[in-house]
Amino acid sequence: MATLEAIKYSRGSLLVLDQLRLPHEHHYDVVSTSEEAFDCIRSMRVRGAPAIAIVAALAHAVELRNGSCTATSPDDTLAYIDSRLDYLRESRPTAVDLFNAIALLKAAVRTAQIEGLGHPEAKDAILRAYIEAAEAILAKDLENNMAIGAYGAAWLQQQYNASADRPLSVLTHCNTGSLATSGHGTALGIIRSLYSQGLLKHAYCTETRPYNQGSRLTSFELVYEGIPSTLITDSMAGALFALRRDAMHIGAVIVGADRVVRNGDTANKIGTYTLAVLARHHGVKFVVAAPTTSIDLETETGAGIHVEERKREELTQISGAVVNADGSVDASKTARVAIADQRIGVWNPAFDVTPHALIDAIVTEKGAVVKGANGKFDFSTVMPERWAAIVDNNPLLLLLHIALSAQGLFFPHPQQQQPILAGPPDHSSSSPPPYRNALLSLHKSLIDIPSLSGNEHPAALFLQTYLTAHNYTVTLQHVAAAADTPANAPRFNVLAWPGSPPSAGGPAPSRSPRVLVTSHIDVVPPYIPYSSSAADDGEEVTGDTVIRGRGSVDAKGSVAAQITAVGELVAAGTVRAEDVMLLFVVGEETSGDGMKAFSAEFLQGREGAGFEAAVFGEPTENRLACGHKGIFGGTVYVQGKAGHSGYPWLGKSATGLLIKGLEAVFEADLGSSERFGNTTVNVGRIAGGVAANVIAKEASALLAVRVGAGDFETGAVNIEKKIEKILSDLDDEAFTVQWSHGYGPVECDCDIAGFETVITNYGTDVPNLKGDHASYLYGPGTILLAHGDDEALRVRDLEEAVEGYKKIIQHVLKK
Repeated sequence: MATLEAIKYSRGSLLVLDQLRLPHEHHYDVVSTSEEAFDCIRSMRVRGAPAIAIVAALAHAVELRNGSCTATSPDDTLAYIDSRLDYLRESRPTAVDLFNAIALLKAAVRTAQIEGLGHPEAKDAILRAYIEAAEAILAKDLENNMAIGAYGAAWLQQQYNASADRPLSVLTHCNTGSLATSGHGTALGIIRSLYSQGLLKHAYCTETRPYNQGSRLTSFELVYEGIPSTLITDSMAGALFALRRDAMHIGAVIVGADRVVRNGDTANKIGTYTLAVLARHHGVKFVVAAPTTSIDLETETGAGIHVEERKREELTQISGAVVNADGSVDASKTARVAIADQRIGVWNPAFDVTPHALIDAIVTEKGAVVKGANGKFDFSTVMPERWAAIVDNNPLLLLLHIALSAQGLFFPHPQQQQPILAGPPDHSSSSPPPYRNALLSLHKSLIDIPSLSGNEHPAALFLQTYLTAHNYTVTLQHVAAAADTPANAPRFNVLAWPGSPPSAGGPAPSRSPRVLVTSHIDVVPPYIPYSSSAADDGEEVTGDTVIRGRGSVDAKGSVAAQITAVGELVAAGTVRAEDVMLLFVVGEETSGDGMKAFSAEFLQGREGAGFEAAVFGEPTENRLACGHKGIFGGTVYVQGKAGHSGYPWLGKSATGLLIKGLEAVFEADLGSSERFGNTTVNVGRIAGGVAANVIAKEASALLAVRVGAGDFETGAVNIEKKIEKILSDLDDEAFTVQWSHGYGPVECDCDIAGFETVITNYGTDVPNLKGDHASYLYGPGTILLAHGDDEALRVRDLEEAVEGYKKIIQHVLKK
């Protein structure tokens, strides 16, 4: 399923999800003025420190874009912007993200290039600078969240040596996910990253009284994304640790932060301090997840944090959807009820401050910070300029910090940032491997060739030329054209054996190689050209140099690393050339027709053509995948009866039945397993009806189901039957379902020592290669970036993949 969005923005338009209506109703408020943003923040229709800052910044950008500023001179324009930001600053006094964003925006407008411009042009330059800076805050927050998730998951994995066979359970408080940020989340982002890596056993969330952000929002996000989870009351945490810590391998409490001060004291939702005390008593790690924008170095300790007190009614009253007598929830009806004597005195602080002594790690977008031997946090590793300027009181660095902030460099635009990649940076000083230049050159050449699924012809021809020039025997295997294949651009799989062909004086290639090394050459749209952070900065390439572009991760990174690994092994005499075969296929991102063609045509009827093992290249963050979820899809058709909308009882609404049917499917338990997690359903497209005033006669929905239960052969079929029964029980005449081919969970081999392991949620070509062989799934880069606009990986990820592929191939051949 797609991640929930709390904020939808395009230049001149801002929609904010009203979180007071969740989980029963999705309603977006139009926010086009600072007053509307103030009310949205103060009423807690939007909450979470990052989201508050983003909404405030973007609301003012929208009103500026729509002509709210009537000033004519640059000075008056700046004064107007300052006054609106000062007004927004008062909407929530505790969250430091809002203050940091306001300081950044005020600095950004003062760097607008206005010298020599007339008043109208100068005003336009200032407004443009503000809007671009506000939009950068939105983009940067998502990058930060992805990094926090990766660093937090890596730190916890290291603390507990977690694996797919021994995953962690965690507890979280309040809401710190997509609903509190621009996406992915901070504390909940770590949980998402653990889950995506197969390291999460179970997530517990507290209800988070008095405003119930945990039960209303976090539980909704967890269920929405199919993460195994349980809701508890705030007062159950101690019992949870005492009774289930060992059985459920509960390793951490993970919370967000509205403010972290210099010594590490952290302000967060009321109840956080209690959880920290309980965690310490029961030996459970307590982790704070926060971007560096939430770290306030100017405030020395938690005593300097102003804690907001909120309305008494939040504690004595509660709102919710009406529950009917039969137990069903009627989201169209809400009620506010009293849950306490309204005459009782009330103390309702929104936050508490957790002392740094109870915190084990503070995870930022730049890494995890832990206390030193002196018991103190040192944030100089993640914010060195600010630390040196403020804490060390270095006047030169203070001036530099001010100057950088004034130029927008403290909070850069997205294009100035390296994409967020999993894993901590590499600070080793070891020499680069001898194959670095050749590897990077091949990788670049592959990315430079657009090879969207269906149009892989140029990439196949390049590989044929490249491999032939590097002493391989190469065969092109024809694959049927896809619907979007251009004329005169035939599709080919590329098959290659180390060693020159007989016509060039080499031996005949083996028809029975022991190991198949394979990946795909097609990529998803749109094409994104190659770029490198070293080229951008004019610096020497290092292990931390970032390479961007479509296919840099999925899966041209695997192709380049596999070719390099096989070449290294054969050249060194470590493996025999006749034992290895390379295969690069088309169509993996769509139908898998390339691998299916190879499996059917090359292996069929060839005596001794089977492999002992196949090594598949996909982005696994250089972890060895123990398998991935199964998948199948289908179309749900609903047949109703048309009629006038004013007389709904005379017709039968196909769209109404479809909505009820899909809701029933979402609410059903479709099965799960400890290894692969929950089965999840995504509705990719809905169609139906002809007009608003006509009862819909027909409707349909396209489904994609990720299978976490059962085995490869029966998992998909069993869930198909469950879904069909759910729909039939609702109306056995109206619903029909047409299923496409699918399969259950796919198990891969991960029995090689020295590798971290993972379970992935995406489909691969593994089940499309038939035969009795071991299957290894491995490759550089993270799937979290692979299909996005920021697809990228580090040089060291590619080099680590080369060594990983070498290790896998040698492991198979030594058996």
